[in-house]
Amino acid sequence: MRILVAFGTRPEIIKLGPVYRALREAGAHVDVFWSGQHIDLADGLLDLFEINLTHSGTGVMQEPSLAGKFALITQQMQSLLGSGQYDWVVVQGDTMTAAAGALAAFLNHVPVAHIEAGLRTGTLHSPWPEEFNRRLITIASTLHFAPTERSRDNLLREGVQNDQVSVVGNTAVDALLHARSRLASGYVPIDREIANLPPDRKLVLATLHRRENIGAPLNEILEALRELADDGDKLILLPVHPNPDIRAQVVRALGEWPNIRLLKPLQYTDFVYLLSRSWTVVTDSGGVQEEAPTFGLRILITRESTERPEVVEAGFGTLVGSNRDAITAAVRRLTSSDAPQLLPARNPFGDGEASRRIAERIFSLEQLQQAAE
Repeated sequence: MRILVAFGTRPEIIKLGPVYRALREAGAHVDVFWSGQHIDLADGLLDLFEINLTHSGTGVMQEPSLAGKFALITQQMQSLLGSGQYDWVVVQGDTMTAAAGALAAFLNHVPVAHIEAGLRTGTLHSPWPEEFNRRLITIASTLHFAPTERSRDNLLREGVQNDQVSVVGNTAVDALLHARSRLASGYVPIDREIANLPPDRKLVLATLHRRENIGAPLNEILEALRELADDGDKLILLPVHPNPDIRAQVVRALGEWPNIRLLKPLQYTDFVYLLSRSWTVVTDSGGVQEEAPTFGLRILITRESTERPEVVEAGFGTLVGSNRDAITAAVRRLTSSDAPQLLPARNPFGDGEASRRIAERIFSLEQLQQAAE
């Protein structure tokens, strides 16, 4: 069986890395198409998961518009799928690469396996364009690997057949546990600034990259971080996303501010190390919502809605939007004691076995189809 795995961003590599390994261990021939959406953020990830790039996209980041990026990725995927050499295409999440890859596969009659299927906010423009992308991928997919029961129910309400949906957990947990195993043996961070963090400060990790927050909402969030830094007992750590609009806004608001460290994009193991040391996280990231519960971390979600409501229901996450007062009050509450206020509960997004379940399901369906022929 020949499988093409398509990804373009750092989160996709993280979440598809364990799937790539599981498919190869199960005996599949696995090729990889990388569109290169996050070239600067991919350092170390391919080595961490022992991924061999087979095909690399070209010119995607030079396209100024989202429509241009989508068209170029679709065209480059077409050049791979038109020959009919692949039995499956595997995509993850809700990126441009995933949506374009799923569409190209559908138009070439290649079945699509969608990892992290069924996430919904119910609002087409929040997050944008991810909510649209994930709905498009659903229409094009043959197998839907939902991380939770709620995600499965979303798919069933939209008319997806029950036998096409498997609840497997989220592969982000698989990746996190793989990376955390490296931390257990005296890990020394790659980034010197991370390696030399003061041991007596309450670390608050922030990750901000959503397009819909650029402008006034992001300004409010950054002002909250400045106010928290002025408390004196906390150190705010913010890996700055390479998006030039976000970078410019962050540097303008927080550059050289006391008790705030603006970091370059981190290698994944360094990021996991920071999660293990943080008291709380201020984030608009979907992946962090899945990762932080493994460490018992309570997080503040700087969005108006989340397609991962399980993190809120389990007590790990709180939606604070871009409300400056809500952010500062919540961080101060979570850093008010002498030790991090960790939540001793199960991560609602999985147990680390999602990738194995995905590989088994793809192989079992392929065997059934071959028997039917």
